[in-house]
Amino acid sequence: MLFGRNEDDPTPGLEWDRDGPWLDHTGRSDRTTVDYEGETYVCRRTTSADGDWSIAYGTPGRDGQSRGFLFREGSLEWTNPLEHPTLGLVADDGTVLILEGGAADQLDGTVRVFGADGNSRFVRQFDANVSDVDLSADGRIAVVRTKSPDETTYLIDVPDGSVRLTHTSTWASPSHARLYSSDEGWLVYLSQSLEKKPLYAIDPDGDLVWEGRSYRQMKPLSARLKSRLS
Repeated sequence: MLFGRNEDDPTPGLEWDRDGPWLDHTGRSDRTTVDYEGETYVCRRTTSADGDWSIAYGTPGRDGQSRGFLFREGSLEWTNPLEHPTLGLVADDGTVLILEGGAADQLDGTVRVFGADGNSRFVRQFDANVSDVDLSADGRIAVVRTKSPDETTYLIDVPDGSVRLTHTSTWASPSHARLYSSDEGWLVYLSQSLEKKPLYAIDPDGDLVWEGRSYRQMKPLSARLKSRLS
């Protein structure tokens, strides 16, 4: 039967229960306060996969200067000023990725990456708002997903800040991107919702390596026929 393919193939690098929520894989941050130079910063905090590092980011008040604070096993390693941080991630080697939201009335977003020593690795600005970012557990790869009008996924080599690839979808407009490992290397899963399975996955070369039923249903009839007959 030509269109009888209803079940999804296994997701490479992931173990999913049927219709399991993406949220099970995206628990990222909690709230905390940090006292620094007489000010109390109200922060979000994210911990590395191995539990050794945590990055806290926030402000001391409505109009105060935002800062990021990197802790290793509870001890402060460094702090740096930030501009409108909306998300912070930290890898097992202490590499930190910060997403800054930019001005509310402009299409812009900035990704900053710091080393475990607090020195800047790279800064990359986008001519669009950023909907999501992720950082590999080893601190080597970052993924950035931008909103309209750019609608692009960027895979970035963290050590030098170079863009390894850019990816766009003809049919889907995913908002969320996550990095996961498989036996062959890193994969990028893209999704429209944090409460549903990913739409599809690409490898570090930009090739489609897995697609879900919801993504297949987005394709026009001609494309579905071609993929079923190839």
